[in-house]
Amino acid sequence: MQINLDKTISWLYRNGRPLDVARYEFLFLNKDKTSVEKILQSYQNEDGGFGHGLEPDSQNPNSSPIQTWMAFEIIEELHLDNQSEIVIKILDYLVRTAPKKAGYFFSTIPSNNDFPHASWWGYSEESAIWGYNPTIAIAGFIYKYAVNSEQKDFAKTIIQRAINDFIKSPSNEMHEIRAFLDMINYLVDLNNFINHQEFLDLMLKQIEKNIEKNPKLWFSTYCVRPLQFFDKPGSFGFDHYAGLAKLEASMILENMNEQGIWEVTWSWDSYSDIWPLAKRDWQSSFIVSYLKIMHDHKII
Repeated sequence: MQINLDKTISWLYRNGRPLDVARYEFLFLNKDKTSVEKILQSYQNEDGGFGHGLEPDSQNPNSSPIQTWMAFEIIEELHLDNQSEIVIKILDYLVRTAPKKAGYFFSTIPSNNDFPHASWWGYSEESAIWGYNPTIAIAGFIYKYAVNSEQKDFAKTIIQRAINDFIKSPSNEMHEIRAFLDMINYLVDLNNFINHQEFLDLMLKQIEKNIEKNPKLWFSTYCVRPLQFFDKPGSFGFDHYAGLAKLEASMILENMNEQGIWEVTWSWDSYSDIWPLAKRDWQSSFIVSYLKIMHDHKII
């Protein structure tokens, strides 16, 4: 199928973040990854964590686990390994410096309140930890890239506890389930963990309970769309939902606006002067994400 994306790419070059432009050129135009690495490093602080609005809904320049988590996808795109300076610094930050309590990484941090942000990123002691979101995904990343036994053991302890907790009380929260999926896909093989098969079987059951199979609802209601769990072919559980994932991928173009881009379906309730800039960054990121999905599902 011949698809014209000229308007989309032109918008990206006119309005997109330099990071997303560089990602597009690396992923689709065979450009060298050096530019992506350099721009990604500009979001990384001296302590190894990421900030500066890498996740556009929080403009806090200070490092946080969530902002650092946002760098993982790009690290995977670039196929960096644990000899990369970016990865080495991330691992040190996550294990030694990142705010955490009782083995859970903070989702929000106090300094978020000092900078423009969406309401859900506002900090309070009560809302600092969101269960295993994103803790279990971060632990999976650390386990995969660990450069020493301290880091490996740190991640393994969190993962085994999370597996045990999931078996006792399987999560029904979509973002937490996605975080568990990320962990599984980072590790690929969970044989080193007790009760791993029982955990994986339960994961499939929880996915089945949560995923919305009616395509008429995917873009009209708040629900779990297939691509929210299965954006990458070959990931854990993908074979069970490959047809639905490809169907949703084929609908992405139908939801493009007249500018050739995709709308952001949420907004901030404050910082009205900054929100348009954050929205533009999201739209820039959407272009790369959707192009990747459509390419991976052979839509384009």
